[in-house]
Amino acid sequence: MALPFVLGVAVGAGVVYAFNKSDKLKEKTSEVLEKSKDVVSDVKDNVSATIDCIKEKADEKTVKKTKSKKEEEKVDDKE
Repeated sequence: MALPFVLGVAVGAGVVYAFNKSDKLKEKTSEVLEKSKDVVSDVKDNVSATIDCIKEKADEKTVKKTKSKKEEEKVDDKE
């Protein structure tokens, strides 16, 4: 029966603590936000580089396939 009272006191104490430390919380929040922006930017760059690399390899494979097909056609024409 005392559980709602205890939870109410705990939540109230948390609100008072957060209100008293709001400046520090804002600073920490902005620091975390900046760090997360940097991490997201790095991940985005890495993903872009990976996509470009995969596209280049796919293009190289298609070029090799078309070259080999053309060479086969030339050999067949000569025979």
